[in-house]
Amino acid sequence: MERTKKLSWLEQLKIACLKPREYPRLLQIGKGRVVCFFIVISFLITFLGYGMNVIGFSVSVGGTKNFIMNRLPEFELKNGTLEMDGTLNFELGGFHIVADTSEDQVDTDEFSNAYGGEVFFAKKEAVIHLNAMQQTQYQISFTNFKNAVVDNEAMLGLIPVVHLFIGIMFLINWIANILLYLLLCWFISLFVYMNQKARNEEISFGKVFRLSIYARVIFELIETLGTTAGMGFFSGSLWMIISYLGSYYLLGMAFVKTEDKKKSE
Repeated sequence: MERTKKLSWLEQLKIACLKPREYPRLLQIGKGRVVCFFIVISFLITFLGYGMNVIGFSVSVGGTKNFIMNRLPEFELKNGTLEMDGTLNFELGGFHIVADTSEDQVDTDEFSNAYGGEVFFAKKEAVIHLNAMQQTQYQISFTNFKNAVVDNEAMLGLIPVVHLFIGIMFLINWIANILLYLLLCWFISLFVYMNQKARNEEISFGKVFRLSIYARVIFELIETLGTTAGMGFFSGSLWMIISYLGSYYLLGMAFVKTEDKKKSE
């Protein structure tokens, strides 16, 4: 019992991914260790998703400074108007960024739910569209910045701000991942709990929910790695069904093991 209570993070991960019949051992771990495990897992998922996307993009463009001076089209925001040589269209950390100054206003009909968020630039305005949790839009009119002059050279001085923004977006993505993870755990736990009650099994919802955190791990990691690798399957509805049913099955196996023990006794 003492050894089980002191299961390391890696041991918990091994049981969560490879030994679902040993899930009852995880109920003997203190709540603090479970919370720590969940925080590390949610951070890892965010890093493998958003973090790796940002790092991969930075490496591909030769760093932030090289991107601004050599990869980003020449632009100038002056007298409340944005001018750019050509157009811009790329994805960074789940954000879709588009710039087309041939149009005065942003066409909001082009926004998509396939991204965590989008930023569209036009000649007279910029519009930020966020899909996390609920859809939200923010419109920024360049007429409010008539006294500002921003171009590629000036943007170099904003690199620390860009890095701060990336850090803030990492934190936002982390929080969103935590909330979504817990919501899915609650959803799966509810069905397993109802199934156990229908079989007259004495089990608390809290214990089912605690184990659901472990049952989701392997599917969350696979989905994150697959999505980061650009495999569309892992962002589709078929994978969603597979991951839900898989988590339900793993969580259910924990209580099958409990039943087997009771029968043998």
